[in-house]
Amino acid sequence: MTIDLRKIFILSLVGWFSMGHAAFGEETPATQFPERFKIWGGYQYLFGLDATLRYDGSRTNFGTSIDWEDDLNGETTDNMIRAGLEWRLARNHALQFSFYTMNFDGDGSIDQNFQIDDTIFQAGARVKSELDVDLYRFLYSYSFYRSDKVELRISPGMYFAELDAKFKGSLTIKPGDLPTSSQTRTIKESQFAPLPTAGFSADYKIFPRLTGTFRADYFYVQINDIEGSMAELY
Repeated sequence: MTIDLRKIFILSLVGWFSMGHAAFGEETPATQFPERFKIWGGYQYLFGLDATLRYDGSRTNFGTSIDWEDDLNGETTDNMIRAGLEWRLARNHALQFSFYTMNFDGDGSIDQNFQIDDTIFQAGARVKSELDVDLYRFLYSYSFYRSDKVELRISPGMYFAELDAKFKGSLTIKPGDLPTSSQTRTIKESQFAPLPTAGFSADYKIFPRLTGTFRADYFYVQINDIEGSMAELY
């Protein structure tokens, strides 16, 4: 299976609940900015999905390259709830974890023959499709600047992506001299891949109990049959 997830953009609106101010020896108010534990959640909007799918057959070792939006009339936007947590290990070091899932549907008639795995969908057939992406994000954050109001951090890490695709459509079958018949067929494929990422975040303490955060994460990767990029802002 080949998945070329060329780009997708993510905007998030999040809030968090934190517990315990940092206690790392003799500290000034400036170094007491972070909390030890933070649990957060929020709303997420995804847009601009640009993907190409290809599934080679086990017998033919060939498959059709399919554009998700143009060929399958696939959705390019989605929205969801996401959640995560952060553990502050030391004054300038933290670990973060989050999970969210993206779900896109497609429904339309194809204008050319598509070979998916060892199955050929004929031109004119109606094909319903699903593309699901589950992302597990593990980050290490290093705080390179901190005051009583501002904290700036860089965050290298890994996304672990589980990609599932499903196609359901009608086939035209003509066995020898027998009459032509139509049959519905469903194809499912899955792929799992690690995706390295780099990020930057800025926290600004507006009031003692209100902090504004800007964060940007980006990855681009090409590993065997998987190539893609993603930008995430919140």
